Amino acid sequence: MKLPLSLIKSFLKIELPPVKIGETLTLLGLEVDWIHNEKPPFAKVVVGEVLTAKKHPDAKNLQIAEVTDGTETFTLVCAAPNCRSGLKTAFAKIGAVLTDADGVQRRIEKTTIRGIESSGMLCSGSELQLSADHDGILELPDSMKNGDDLIQLLWDPVFEISLTPNLGHCMSALGVARELSAALQIPLQQEKIELKSGKIDVKVDVQDPRLCQRYMCCLIEGVKVGPSPFWLKRAIEAGGQKSINNLVDIANYIMLKTGQPLHAFDYDLIDGKTIHVGTSKKEEVFLGLDGIERQVPAGALLISDAHKPIAIAGIMGGANSAVSEKTTRILLEGAYFDPILIRNTAKKISLRTESAQRFEKGIDIVGIEWALSAAATLMQGEIKGSVDFKKGPFSVKKIAYRVDRINQLLGTQLSASEIEEIFQRLGFVTKNASVEVPSYRNDLTEEIDLVEEVARIYGYNNIEKKAPRCTVSQIPNDPIFVFENEMRIKLAGQGLFEFLTCDLISPKLASICEAVTPASMGFLKTVYSKSDEFSILRTSLLPGLLQVVKNNLDHKNHNISAFEIGRIHFLQNEKAVEIPMMAILLTGKSNRAHWSFKQTHVDFFDLKGIIENLIEAHFVPSNHYAFHPGRQADVLMRDLTIGSLGEIHPEVLDKFGIGERVYYAEINLAHLLSLKKTQTHVSPLSQFPSSERDWTITIDPKKPIDEIFKAIHSLHSPLLERAELIDLYLPESQNKKNATFRFAYRDKIKTISFEEVETEHAKMMQHVMNVLAK
Repeated sequence: MKLPLSLIKSFLKIELPPVKIGETLTLLGLEVDWIHNEKPPFAKVVVGEVLTAKKHPDAKNLQIAEVTDGTETFTLVCAAPNCRSGLKTAFAKIGAVLTDADGVQRRIEKTTIRGIESSGMLCSGSELQLSADHDGILELPDSMKNGDDLIQLLWDPVFEISLTPNLGHCMSALGVARELSAALQIPLQQEKIELKSGKIDVKVDVQDPRLCQRYMCCLIEGVKVGPSPFWLKRAIEAGGQKSINNLVDIANYIMLKTGQPLHAFDYDLIDGKTIHVGTSKKEEVFLGLDGIERQVPAGALLISDAHKPIAIAGIMGGANSAVSEKTTRILLEGAYFDPILIRNTAKKISLRTESAQRFEKGIDIVGIEWALSAAATLMQGEIKGSVDFKKGPFSVKKIAYRVDRINQLLGTQLSASEIEEIFQRLGFVTKNASVEVPSYRNDLTEEIDLVEEVARIYGYNNIEKKAPRCTVSQIPNDPIFVFENEMRIKLAGQGLFEFLTCDLISPKLASICEAVTPASMGFLKTVYSKSDEFSILRTSLLPGLLQVVKNNLDHKNHNISAFEIGRIHFLQNEKAVEIPMMAILLTGKSNRAHWSFKQTHVDFFDLKGIIENLIEAHFVPSNHYAFHPGRQADVLMRDLTIGSLGEIHPEVLDKFGIGERVYYAEINLAHLLSLKKTQTHVSPLSQFPSSERDWTITIDPKKPIDEIFKAIHSLHSPLLERAELIDLYLPESQNKKNATFRFAYRDKIKTISFEEVETEHAKMMQHVMNVLAK
């Protein structure tokens, strides 16, 4: 919302700088985004009168003007087409400074144009940052005195304010002035204007008083339609409106000033001299003032005469009753329409006018008469009389408040009299710990709203900022919750992203889960589901993760390293079972593209390595349907099977339309937690060196490497510190494979000798060969 300072000052004598006013409004909750012309955009620009204007002898589009500032006469060259004798305009004298929209300043100097000396410059509205008009020089009223400083006459800062939906009462100069009056304790000044009463030849019929609680109109005769005077045009354009003519501009001016939308009908175009306010029974075609035909839906609130709709209530008037140059009599309308109905209609026809925005937030039902009177007075016609339809007396809203509750919520120690004084500054009537809310405050409905009002006016900056109290529960966290977070940290530390999928899946995905669900366990189905796609609780994390993989591949993201920690659900022995699970998924490349090495695809051993970094486990061949035969294994820890891993079977991937290899592991976190070590033993670093030996052994290609490690550890060598596989070679014949192991030997109490290492290593090799030969 754009609001010029001059409109605010029409209700409030305020002498603060624009910046201070903006800061005050922002602290009150009316956020000032920008202040246009915060400082005067010009200096040494005065009222000048063109005495003579004649064509330049050497330029077709230039004129030589004689201009006076009341004391001296100056000769200057002007290119404006509207430069003429007798015109009063903005005269920038030599030494004047003009600031453009980018903040760049330009000093006016004496110059020669086509052989004629020019002593100054005549300015347009855009050059003075007063308007967007740049087609000609500014035309000032004849009432302005020559030589008067235009800063005093024309400088008017404009506030651009962002309002939240509950601040409908601030969508006007009067509303903003009320806020500043309460905050700065400056009396509000609003002159009393009474609308002339008397019968007029207009019948007003309101179909449903709930949709139009008040409808006022007055008949004005002898009006003259023409361009708006200078002051009115400036005020309208500063408020972001477009000047149409004097009557329309007055209605918009009063709306900017009071927040009450008004509409002027050409009285002679109203058939039957009847105004009917009611909802449309069917969809109708309506031609608005903007010249656009719209389909108005059934149920919209319309203003109609005896034969036709003449306005969409609260939104836009019709072209069939518009004010024109021929208009001499107008019917000026002011009303209170139902906010919800106006909002719905505006959305349906995609037309959210300034009027609609105010009606949908709620206007002041009592203030309609003042706005109508002010507008009728400005129109300078003869007010013949008025009609005022209203739904009984307007009830006064009362809200009780508690002083201790206000102080408790705000952290203040305000007395009852201080709180009462704040309410009185806001225009509330206080009595017996309750307030009578003014009719323009539609946003106040309960006690907590009054608490906010106290905080705003007292000042958020005045409320003491205390350190918040911190209380810690004595109840410990669930062990599985803590353990899951530990696993998340460890997996993220290995470079994996966390995925989150829904516990509910579709019957199609459930059929895929059957392959990994034991026969003794059934599916849990929801009793009430919004969609068949989310009707069954998952028995595995796999289907949801494969959907995520498919979505990523569709978006050209082929490299995925991720995990999920979630719950799976079974029906076992007619009881629901919930198990915490951890899933790890890999697909695509294992490393980023780099010039120094080639990218490699992830494989089974990348997945196995991630698990080995998490837990001390060993792996045995498995035979799960969901995994590729020969590329899968069960994960064992202390002889308890806690999960499985492998490459997803191509048939499963085909059901999702996935053409990439996907490696997947799923581990039971409940089992893993039960096997978690309660203590961690730390051994000191040895003071004696170790000695390493490598050994390459040729074995059957189908023999698991794990069997060799079992044979190595079965010797229980006191000198063996560690054994690891460092190379694996499979010849093209693939009838044998060569595995190279590295052994590290160390004596914990002395430096181990060469002979001891050789003896122990020979013993180790012989033992392994004997075990494998069995």
